[in-house]
Amino acid sequence: MKMMLRNSILQIAVLAIGVTALSAMPAVAQDQPAPPPPPGQDGPPHGGGMRGNQVEFLTKRLNLTPDQVTQVKAIDEDTMKQAKAVQDDTSIAGPDKRAKMMDIHKTAQGKIRALLTPDQQTKYDALQAEMRERMQNRGNGPGGPPPPPSPPSPPQL
Repeated sequence: MKMMLRNSILQIAVLAIGVTALSAMPAVAQDQPAPPPPPGQDGPPHGGGMRGNQVEFLTKRLNLTPDQVTQVKAIDEDTMKQAKAVQDDTSIAGPDKRAKMMDIHKTAQGKIRALLTPDQQTKYDALQAEMRERMQNRGNGPGGPPPPPSPPSPPQL
């Protein structure tokens, strides 16, 4: 009887230690900094386009002037406020929310593009095209789902 009690207490102690260790893992993982992008890929982090460090990214890639940096920061801050307002609005349904967010994003892109020089606009357009391509290809990389099958071609006569 004494041995069974001792084993039960030991099992409970091991279980408690295991649960504590597992619950601490997400907190430790959140403290880890994001790894730097691979060499030659100094673009923004995956998944989101230029969110977060957009001003720094555009300054580096487009060689923005100090005045342009100030204006892009203002556009970025306004965009974030608008996006947060849409996100926090519980009266908007999911698909409508997505459409509003896309409108906000497109408007911001247009404002940024308008304050660029023609050379910068060309580079900006290329960056936008690259982002769209990345988003379309998201999930089709290694381990992702395969692309949808092509529709059968009509028989030739």
